[in-house]
Amino acid sequence: MALTANLALNMLLTYTKATDLGTVPYTLNLGRGKTLTNGTGANKADVLFDDQRTLADGANETLDFHDGTLTDSLGVALTMDILRALYIKNGSADAGLIIGAAAGTQLGLFGTIATDTLIIKPGGEFLYIAPDATGLDVTTNSDLKLTHDGTGTSTLTYDIIVVGED
Repeated sequence: MALTANLALNMLLTYTKATDLGTVPYTLNLGRGKTLTNGTGANKADVLFDDQRTLADGANETLDFHDGTLTDSLGVALTMDILRALYIKNGSADAGLIIGAAAGTQLGLFGTIATDTLIIKPGGEFLYIAPDATGLDVTTNSDLKLTHDGTGTSTLTYDIIVVGED
C-alpha cells in the first residue's frame, strides 16, 4: 500500500464598506497546503483512516488509533504511531460534537489534562496538521473521545479522516 495526501485550506474573503459615493472592497485570498508523500518521517504518511460515524443523543465513543481495534477502508487493522492530520466535520444541524476528555490515554492534541475538550458546533469542521518529523505521537496517548453534547436531534453524524504513519 502507498499513500499520498494533499491537504489544503483555501479562503477567498471579500469585505466591503459602503461610502458616500460607492463601495470600498477588501479581498483576502489565502491558500495554504501541505503534501505528505508515502513513507515515514517529516512530510510523510503511510496510513489512512476515514469513516462516517453516528452518535446517539448524549452518547460517546473513544477511537484508539494505535491498538488495532479500528480498521482502515481496505480492512487493515490501524496501528498508527504518529498522527499527521486529523479532520472532523460535524454533520448535525443542531447538536455539538465534543472532542476530548478521554481518561488516561487522551490524544495529546489538546493538552495532557483529561478534561480538555474542543466543541465542534453544528455544521462545523476542524482540521489539524502536524507534518514535522515527530508529528503527534499516538503510541501511548492514542485515544480520541467524541461525544454528542445532548442537544438538538437524537443523533449526530460526523465524518473523520486521520492520516498518519505506522
